[in-house]
Amino acid sequence: MRKVAPKNIWPPMQFGASLISWYEHLGRTVCLVLCKSHRLVDSLTRLFTLNRMRTYLIEGFLCHIHNGSWHTLHNIIFGSGGKLESYLDHVRDHVDCDVTIFHGGKDEVIPVECSYSVKTKVPRATVHVIPDKDHITIVVGRQKDFARELELIWQRSTTLISEYI
Repeated sequence: MRKVAPKNIWPPMQFGASLISWYEHLGRTVCLVLCKSHRLVDSLTRLFTLNRMRTYLIEGFLCHIHNGSWHTLHNIIFGSGGKLESYLDHVRDHVDCDVTIFHGGKDEVIPVECSYSVKTKVPRATVHVIPDKDHITIVVGRQKDFARELELIWQRSTTLISEYI
């Protein structure tokens, strides 16, 4: 846990990960307060930015922060994270599909080593490290490129399916 969410107060993204994972109940309380008042926070964001900034990311973040922090992060770090090895073993041994992992080269939320460790468990996995992109900008700001990459993956999978049938 010290590697995934070290106790840092700067930058803010690492502080948030640290708060939510190390101080679980305080993190849950903050998330619930933000969830309950997400419309107010969204309105204040629009007011402070004078509506010059796209707020769909903030709105989406606030709408889904409850699920992301309460269930997903809690389950991964404190619950089913120990089962991840067996899940990857199952994918390696019983699932016949390609595995593609996209990771930002400057991601401060999840270390790139995590993607490479998935590749060691599932050798057919392909890791695409996008240089100079972080946890958010790997998609935001390059939506068309990302969509093209996904379309290529889907085309390859449908080609394999049609050959298999």
